[in-house]
Amino acid sequence: MPAEWDRIDGLLFSGRTIQAAQTIREQFGPLPMRETIRILGERFEHLRDNRPDEFRVSLGGYWDGFYS
Repeated sequence: MPAEWDRIDGLLFSGRTIQAAQTIREQFGPLPMRETIRILGERFEHLRDNRPDEFRVSLGGYWDGFYS
């Protein structure tokens, strides 16, 4: 796995989606917010499908309070 995803994945696993979005923009940007949200969602889906046991927060309400 490329090193730039390590920090982003750690933020997603701990439920820190805003910080994960900021890190995506830092690592791969500058990006429009729409593109950032798309990448964030795709990465979340990838992690949920491939590494669900590493999440430290409930996946049921994961996106509660995140508005884009």
